[in-house]
Amino acid sequence: MLETNCLLIDDDLDDQEFFAIGLKKVPMPINYSTAKNGLEALDLLSSSSDKPHFIFLDLNMPILSGKECLPQIRQLAGYDKVPIIIFSTSSYKVDIEDCQKLGATHFFTKVHSIKTLTETITQLISGEKLPFVLNATN
Repeated sequence: MLETNCLLIDDDLDDQEFFAIGLKKVPMPINYSTAKNGLEALDLLSSSSDKPHFIFLDLNMPILSGKECLPQIRQLAGYDKVPIIIFSTSSYKVDIEDCQKLGATHFFTKVHSIKTLTETITQLISGEKLPFVLNATN
């Protein structure tokens, strides 16, 4: 089985650690990297030869927010079809609508359950047909 490359763009170290724990429980081999803001992510994506298969993007970050970063990722060569999943504490309708218009593949509201996180990531990586909004609380 081939390894899946995932990139998490999130400035919160606790969220990065929680995400890493969830990835370790996914029953597939995953290579995982992080960027702490949108600018760092754009630099990484522009210079790396290993394109991630999935990008998980937080909205609220310093320097370059998720909403600012998303269309810039889509403009990078080869990133027009890479799934970009918004991974945020927000479940506001306006954020969901904005991200869909900007080219997000899914909007995944952050959860506090490793089991739910692991199940959702497994479904995404397995290619299951999922709704745009995942685990919204509002």
